[in-house]
Amino acid sequence: MTDTSDRDLAPTGEIARRRYLDILHQFTLRQSRLSTLDDIVWNIAKTAIAELGFEDCVVYLLADDGVTLRQVAAHGPKNPVAREIYNEITIPLGDGIVGHVAKTGDIQCIADTRQDSRYILDDNARLSELAVPITHAGRVIGVLDSEHAEANFFSDEDVQLFTTIASLASTRIETAMAMERLEGTVQHLEKARLQLELQAEELRESRLAAEAASIAKTNFLANMSHEIRTPMTAIVGFAELLAEGGGSGDQQATWRGQLTRNAAYLQDLIGNILDMSAIESGTLQVEREDIELLSTLTGSVEILRARAGAKGLELTCKQHGSVPERVVTDRIKLQEIIVNLVSNAVKYTEHGAIDVELSAEQDGDGARVAIVVRDTGMGMTESQLDNLFVPFNRVHDTRRLAGIEGTGLGLALTHEFVEVLGGQVAVTSQPGEGSEFTVSIPCELPADAVWRAPAVDNPFLKSVPVKPLSQPVTSEPPQSLRDFHILFCEDSEPIALLLATLLKKAGARIDHCANGMVGLQLFEELVASGTPPDLVLMDMQMPVMDGYEATGRFKKLQGTVPVVALTAFALKEDIDRCRRAGCDHYLTKPIRSAAFANTVREIYDSYRQQLASGMH
Repeated sequence: MTDTSDRDLAPTGEIARRRYLDILHQFTLRQSRLSTLDDIVWNIAKTAIAELGFEDCVVYLLADDGVTLRQVAAHGPKNPVAREIYNEITIPLGDGIVGHVAKTGDIQCIADTRQDSRYILDDNARLSELAVPITHAGRVIGVLDSEHAEANFFSDEDVQLFTTIASLASTRIETAMAMERLEGTVQHLEKARLQLELQAEELRESRLAAEAASIAKTNFLANMSHEIRTPMTAIVGFAELLAEGGGSGDQQATWRGQLTRNAAYLQDLIGNILDMSAIESGTLQVEREDIELLSTLTGSVEILRARAGAKGLELTCKQHGSVPERVVTDRIKLQEIIVNLVSNAVKYTEHGAIDVELSAEQDGDGARVAIVVRDTGMGMTESQLDNLFVPFNRVHDTRRLAGIEGTGLGLALTHEFVEVLGGQVAVTSQPGEGSEFTVSIPCELPADAVWRAPAVDNPFLKSVPVKPLSQPVTSEPPQSLRDFHILFCEDSEPIALLLATLLKKAGARIDHCANGMVGLQLFEELVASGTPPDLVLMDMQMPVMDGYEATGRFKKLQGTVPVVALTAFALKEDIDRCRRAGCDHYLTKPIRSAAFANTVREIYDSYRQQLASGMH
């Protein structure tokens, strides 16, 4: 037996044997209280092996890959501080003495490592090495390894001691490793669950976004259909009337005016769509030029004067303090900003006034121009303000206020134009109390800039109310609708004028109502008097009461009077909705003036035939 007198706990003699058994007993008790793999393996190295007096020990465990061994705990030179391993290494299964033990399950006690080519030099060379397998259920799960500087150091008792410790610890190690694997699996599953939840949320958001995009697309197409077809109806209709050469001089002048105004509206609409497309594609350009500030704003406001006057609104503008006569900015975009803001104010104001205020202040070498547009209109709620500048979004109730035209692009473009010019736009509003838009834009000043105070006579004129367009009656002989009584509901003044002209020209007697509520009241009166109209033409998008609700009520009052939808909404779902509302036929705008009266007559005759045959 090798001399082991330098060890306090050498397994020789009764006292040493008792102490040895006590250490193993305490080791077993401590192991039973440990649960983590880290605690178990370090207890083997730092407690059991160290207390037994061995100078060196390393615990190896088989890695998850099953082909390498990793150092997981140590005592001696490999463990200089706490639970740290100096120069931690891994050993392939089968390599070196440790690898051989892990692969074969054989105990290896090497008397002189200089004679064994398998010896792997780690931190310092040592002459003796003892490596025993840690096995569980007949499978090697690790190796308990110890080295010593002296040759022939380890005895048979040492082999038994290490084997006992490895055996006592194997079940605890395997259980801890299984728990770690289980925890790893649980963590992996939890991570996978969270990832799946995240993916599900992303899919849900993508689905909602796709649904919202689909709804937005449908609404956009419907709005575009309506906004394009409405002016096109007026353009085509009045153009055909003018081409026929009929009507008095005053009538023809009215028709030409309608033709021009609706063409301009359509041009602006297309321009807005192209501008928004340029913004979304990032190709919007800023063209700066030297412009007259006051005249630019005056001209922009004057564009809307007739529209404000037609609603009986007072349109006033004021200059506060001195402003530069000339500034350098994008004239087109500045004009569109003013036109969009004033147009929006006119659109949502039924009574009262619209005020435009201009002011400016020095801003370094330039000027900051402020434009305020204030109205006494319907105002907005906080939630409506949040979506005010979203493209294609119309913040008002489009069913209750169907007569308010627009695509939802004007304010979105205004916001984008202000930003591209380096400015800001702010809005304050209260429901029922009106709105105030404030635009602040930095502008460069030309070298010879002059600031002017307001003139004694304000350069902006107050609006003069414009008399609403009349509905002329042609003197041409009646044709296909002679003696017909037709009630038509239409909120668009140009379209109402066109329909009145065409229907009267065809010999019909007409009643026109600007919304469904007025139409319903008149219809009730006619039915009560026993003189219901022969046919009803119904626009579907109107203020106060739309055509869908009005049609349903008409049909309940007198179901045998045919109701023909006449609308700028032209998608299949629009046709289906009109049918569900009770409409007997469907006509889309724009109409063909030359064939319109005959078409109405054909619809009426077909409807009567169906009634007679019991098919309707």
